Amino acid sequence: MLRGALWAAIAQASLYVGAILVWKFPKLTKPRTMGLIMAFGAGAIISALSTDLVAAAYDLAGAPSTALGLAIGAGGYFAIIQVLERKGDAESPDMPLEREVDEQSDDVEAASAGEARNLLVGMMIEGVPESISIGLTLHTVGRAVSAALVGAVFIGSVPEAIGVTAAMLAGGASLAKVLWRFTLIVVIGAVAGGLGYGALVNADPRLIALIQAIAAGALLVVVVNEMVPMAVRGAQKWAGPLAAGGFVFAALMTWVSGG
Repeated sequence: MLRGALWAAIAQASLYVGAILVWKFPKLTKPRTMGLIMAFGAGAIISALSTDLVAAAYDLAGAPSTALGLAIGAGGYFAIIQVLERKGDAESPDMPLEREVDEQSDDVEAASAGEARNLLVGMMIEGVPESISIGLTLHTVGRAVSAALVGAVFIGSVPEAIGVTAAMLAGGASLAKVLWRFTLIVVIGAVAGGLGYGALVNADPRLIALIQAIAAGALLVVVVNEMVPMAVRGAQKWAGPLAAGGFVFAALMTWVSGG
Protein backbone atom coordinates (compact mmCIF):
# COMPACT_ATOMS: atom_id res chain seq x y z
CA MET A 1 0.00 0.00 0.00
CA LEU A 2 2.85 2.36 0.84
CA ARG A 3 4.41 1.71 -2.56
CA GLY A 4 1.25 2.81 -4.34
CA ALA A 5 1.01 5.92 -2.16
CA LEU A 6 4.67 6.79 -2.72
CA TRP A 7 4.56 6.50 -6.51
CA ALA A 8 1.31 8.46 -6.71
CA ALA A 9 2.81 11.21 -4.54
CA ILE A 10 5.91 11.33 -6.75
CA ALA A 11 3.75 11.76 -9.85
CA GLN A 12 1.69 14.56 -8.26
CA ALA A 13 4.79 16.27 -6.83
CA SER A 14 5.37 17.90 -10.21
CA LEU A 15 2.85 20.49 -8.98
CA TYR A 16 5.63 21.84 -6.77
CA VAL A 17 7.96 21.96 -9.76
CA GLY A 18 5.45 24.00 -11.76
CA ALA A 19 4.84 26.41 -8.87
CA ILE A 20 8.54 27.05 -8.26
CA LEU A 21 9.24 27.46 -11.97
CA VAL A 22 6.57 30.11 -12.51
CA TRP A 23 7.66 31.90 -9.32
CA LYS A 24 11.26 32.06 -10.57
CA PHE A 25 10.53 32.42 -14.30
CA PRO A 26 7.23 34.28 -14.88
CA LYS A 27 7.65 34.18 -18.67
CA LEU A 28 6.88 30.45 -18.59
CA THR A 29 3.21 31.45 -18.48
CA LYS A 30 3.32 32.62 -22.10
CA PRO A 31 0.76 30.66 -24.14
CA ARG A 32 3.33 29.28 -26.58
CA THR A 33 5.53 27.83 -23.84
CA MET A 34 2.53 26.38 -22.03
CA GLY A 35 1.23 24.90 -25.28
CA LEU A 36 4.53 23.19 -26.08
CA ILE A 37 4.71 21.56 -22.64
CA MET A 38 1.03 20.62 -22.69
CA ALA A 39 1.28 19.00 -26.14
CA PHE A 40 4.13 16.73 -25.02
CA GLY A 41 2.30 15.86 -21.80
CA ALA A 42 -0.94 15.06 -23.63
CA GLY A 43 0.82 12.61 -25.94
CA ALA A 44 2.55 10.94 -22.99
CA ILE A 45 -0.69 10.49 -21.07
CA ILE A 46 -2.54 9.08 -24.10
CA SER A 47 0.24 6.53 -24.57
CA ALA A 48 0.35 5.56 -20.90
CA LEU A 49 -3.40 5.23 -20.41
CA SER A 50 -3.86 3.22 -23.59
CA THR A 51 -1.02 0.80 -22.80
CA ASP A 52 -1.04 0.53 -19.01
CA LEU A 53 -4.76 1.01 -18.34
CA VAL A 54 -7.00 0.21 -21.31
CA ALA A 55 -4.89 -2.63 -22.75
CA ALA A 56 -4.34 -4.12 -19.31
CA ALA A 57 -8.07 -3.91 -18.52
CA TYR A 58 -8.92 -5.59 -21.82
CA ASP A 59 -6.47 -8.41 -21.13
CA LEU A 60 -7.96 -8.98 -17.68
CA ALA A 61 -11.69 -8.75 -18.41
CA GLY A 62 -12.33 -8.32 -22.12
CA ALA A 63 -14.17 -5.68 -24.10
CA PRO A 64 -17.50 -5.37 -22.19
CA SER A 65 -15.96 -4.47 -18.80
CA THR A 66 -13.40 -2.21 -20.42
CA ALA A 67 -16.02 -0.32 -22.43
CA LEU A 68 -18.28 0.00 -19.37
CA GLY A 69 -15.45 1.37 -17.27
CA LEU A 70 -14.45 3.89 -19.92
CA ALA A 71 -18.03 5.13 -20.15
CA ILE A 72 -18.40 5.44 -16.36
CA GLY A 73 -15.06 7.23 -15.97
CA ALA A 74 -15.61 9.68 -18.82
CA GLY A 75 -19.24 10.42 -17.92
CA GLY A 76 -18.62 10.69 -14.20
CA TYR A 77 -15.66 13.03 -14.49
CA PHE A 78 -17.46 15.22 -17.03
CA ALA A 79 -20.56 15.47 -14.80
CA ILE A 80 -18.51 16.52 -11.77
CA ILE A 81 -16.67 19.19 -13.71
CA GLN A 82 -19.93 20.54 -15.13
CA VAL A 83 -21.34 20.94 -11.62
CA LEU A 84 -18.14 22.64 -10.49
CA GLU A 85 -18.13 25.07 -13.42
CA ARG A 86 -21.81 25.98 -12.94
CA LYS A 87 -21.11 26.74 -9.30
CA GLY A 88 -18.17 28.93 -10.29
CA ASP A 89 -20.25 30.79 -12.89
CA ALA A 90 -22.98 31.44 -10.33
CA GLU A 91 -20.50 32.96 -7.90
CA SER A 92 -18.58 35.03 -10.48
CA PRO A 93 -20.80 35.46 -13.56
CA ASP A 94 -18.65 38.24 -15.00
CA MET A 95 -15.31 36.54 -14.42
CA PRO A 96 -14.87 33.18 -16.21
CA LEU A 97 -12.47 30.60 -14.81
CA GLU A 98 -10.50 30.44 -18.04
CA ARG A 99 -9.52 33.22 -20.39
CA GLU A 100 -7.82 32.85 -23.73
CA VAL A 101 -4.64 34.87 -23.43
CA ASP A 102 -3.42 36.74 -26.48
CA GLU A 103 -0.12 35.38 -27.80
CA GLN A 104 1.55 38.78 -27.47
CA SER A 105 0.33 39.46 -23.93
CA ASP A 106 2.29 38.69 -20.76
CA ASP A 107 -0.66 39.46 -18.50
CA VAL A 108 -2.05 36.65 -16.39
CA GLU A 109 -5.68 36.54 -15.30
CA ALA A 110 -5.94 36.81 -11.51
CA ALA A 111 -7.98 34.21 -9.66
CA SER A 112 -10.60 35.28 -7.12
CA ALA A 113 -11.01 33.34 -3.87
CA GLY A 114 -13.90 31.37 -5.35
CA GLU A 115 -12.03 30.63 -8.55
CA ALA A 116 -8.95 29.52 -6.63
CA ARG A 117 -11.14 27.08 -4.70
CA ASN A 118 -12.72 25.75 -7.89
CA LEU A 119 -9.35 25.33 -9.56
CA LEU A 120 -8.07 23.45 -6.52
CA VAL A 121 -11.09 21.13 -6.43
CA GLY A 122 -10.80 20.53 -10.16
CA MET A 123 -7.15 19.52 -9.81
CA MET A 124 -8.07 17.18 -6.94
CA ILE A 125 -10.76 15.52 -9.05
CA GLU A 126 -8.26 15.09 -11.86
CA GLY A 127 -5.55 13.74 -9.57
CA VAL A 128 -7.64 10.99 -7.97
CA PRO A 129 -8.10 8.78 -11.07
CA GLU A 130 -4.48 9.41 -12.05
CA SER A 131 -3.27 8.25 -8.63
CA ILE A 132 -5.62 5.27 -8.42
CA SER A 133 -4.45 4.12 -11.83
CA ILE A 134 -0.80 4.35 -10.72
CA GLY A 135 -1.56 2.15 -7.70
CA LEU A 136 -3.44 -0.30 -9.88
CA THR A 137 -0.48 -0.79 -12.22
CA LEU A 138 1.40 -2.42 -9.33
CA HIS A 139 -0.99 -5.34 -9.84
CA THR A 140 -0.75 -5.53 -13.60
CA VAL A 141 2.69 -4.35 -14.77
CA GLY A 142 4.82 -7.25 -13.57
CA ARG A 143 4.38 -6.20 -9.93
CA ALA A 144 6.32 -3.03 -10.75
CA VAL A 145 4.83 0.41 -11.09
CA SER A 146 4.22 1.74 -14.60
CA ALA A 147 7.12 4.14 -15.12
CA ALA A 148 5.35 5.41 -18.22
CA LEU A 149 2.20 6.37 -16.33
CA VAL A 150 4.12 8.00 -13.47
CA GLY A 151 6.26 9.94 -15.95
CA ALA A 152 3.27 10.96 -18.05
CA VAL A 153 1.28 12.24 -15.06
CA PHE A 154 4.36 14.08 -13.77
CA ILE A 155 4.94 15.86 -17.08
CA GLY A 156 1.26 16.53 -17.69
CA SER A 157 0.79 18.22 -14.30
CA VAL A 158 3.60 20.75 -14.77
CA PRO A 159 1.86 23.13 -17.22
CA GLU A 160 -1.37 22.94 -15.21
CA ALA A 161 0.53 23.87 -12.05
CA ILE A 162 2.19 26.76 -13.92
CA GLY A 163 -1.17 28.14 -15.02
CA VAL A 164 -2.87 27.80 -11.63
CA THR A 165 0.12 29.24 -9.77
CA ALA A 166 0.28 32.24 -12.10
CA ALA A 167 -3.44 32.95 -11.63
CA MET A 168 -3.25 32.67 -7.84
CA LEU A 169 -0.11 34.80 -7.54
CA ALA A 170 -1.71 37.45 -9.73
CA GLY A 171 -4.72 37.36 -7.40
CA GLY A 172 -2.55 38.19 -4.39
CA ALA A 173 -1.89 34.72 -2.98
CA SER A 174 1.57 34.01 -1.59
CA LEU A 175 3.79 31.23 -2.92
CA ALA A 176 3.50 29.52 0.48
CA LYS A 177 -0.30 29.45 0.14
CA VAL A 178 -0.05 27.99 -3.36
CA LEU A 179 2.36 25.29 -2.18
CA TRP A 180 0.11 24.45 0.76
CA ARG A 181 -2.86 23.95 -1.55
CA PHE A 182 -0.77 21.78 -3.83
CA THR A 183 0.27 19.75 -0.78
CA LEU A 184 -3.40 18.88 -0.22
CA ILE A 185 -3.57 17.51 -3.77
CA VAL A 186 -0.38 15.48 -3.30
CA VAL A 187 -1.67 13.99 -0.04
CA ILE A 188 -5.04 13.11 -1.58
CA GLY A 189 -3.20 11.58 -4.55
CA ALA A 190 -1.02 9.51 -2.21
CA VAL A 191 -4.09 8.20 -0.37
CA ALA A 192 -5.78 7.36 -3.68
CA GLY A 193 -2.65 5.61 -4.94
CA GLY A 194 -2.37 3.60 -1.73
CA LEU A 195 -6.02 2.56 -1.92
CA GLY A 196 -5.64 1.75 -5.60
CA TYR A 197 -3.04 -0.82 -4.63
CA GLY A 198 -3.74 -1.91 -1.05
CA ALA A 199 -7.51 -2.27 -1.24
CA LEU A 200 -7.27 -4.42 -4.36
CA VAL A 201 -4.48 -6.85 -3.51
CA ASN A 202 -6.72 -9.91 -3.66
CA ALA A 203 -9.55 -8.41 -5.69
CA ASP A 204 -11.22 -10.12 -8.63
CA PRO A 205 -9.25 -9.26 -11.80
CA ARG A 206 -12.49 -8.12 -13.42
CA LEU A 207 -12.96 -5.51 -10.69
CA ILE A 208 -9.39 -4.28 -11.16
CA ALA A 209 -9.98 -4.08 -14.90
CA LEU A 210 -13.19 -2.09 -14.40
CA ILE A 211 -11.49 0.43 -12.11
CA GLN A 212 -8.57 0.77 -14.50
CA ALA A 213 -10.95 1.50 -17.34
CA ILE A 214 -12.84 4.05 -15.21
CA ALA A 215 -9.56 5.85 -14.47
CA ALA A 216 -8.66 5.74 -18.16
CA GLY A 217 -12.02 7.23 -19.16
CA ALA A 218 -11.59 10.13 -16.75
CA LEU A 219 -8.02 10.76 -17.91
CA LEU A 220 -9.10 10.73 -21.54
CA VAL A 221 -11.62 13.50 -20.88
CA VAL A 222 -8.93 15.51 -19.07
CA VAL A 223 -6.58 15.20 -22.03
CA VAL A 224 -9.11 16.11 -24.74
CA ASN A 225 -11.00 18.84 -22.87
CA GLU A 226 -8.17 20.47 -20.93
CA MET A 227 -4.80 19.66 -22.43
CA VAL A 228 -5.31 19.41 -26.19
CA PRO A 229 -7.06 22.80 -26.63
CA MET A 230 -4.30 24.58 -24.70
CA ALA A 231 -1.65 22.70 -26.67
CA VAL A 232 -3.14 23.62 -30.05
CA ARG A 233 -3.78 27.23 -29.03
CA GLY A 234 -0.23 27.72 -27.79
CA ALA A 235 1.95 25.41 -29.88
CA GLN A 236 -0.24 25.63 -33.02
CA LYS A 237 1.19 23.42 -35.80
CA TRP A 238 3.82 21.98 -33.47
CA ALA A 239 1.21 20.51 -31.13
CA GLY A 240 0.86 17.33 -33.21
CA PRO A 241 4.57 16.50 -33.55
CA LEU A 242 5.18 17.24 -29.87
CA ALA A 243 2.25 15.05 -28.83
CA ALA A 244 3.72 12.26 -30.97
CA GLY A 245 7.03 12.79 -29.22
CA GLY A 246 5.32 12.52 -25.83
CA PHE A 247 3.58 9.34 -26.97
CA VAL A 248 6.90 7.78 -28.00
CA PHE A 249 8.52 8.93 -24.74
CA ALA A 250 5.87 7.17 -22.63
CA ALA A 251 6.01 4.07 -24.86
CA LEU A 252 9.78 3.88 -24.36
CA MET A 253 9.34 4.21 -20.60
CA THR A 254 6.87 1.31 -20.71
CA TRP A 255 9.38 -0.78 -22.66
CA VAL A 256 12.30 0.10 -20.36
CA SER A 257 10.25 -0.67 -17.22
CA GLY A 258 9.19 -4.01 -18.69
CA GLY A 259 5.48 -3.08 -18.84
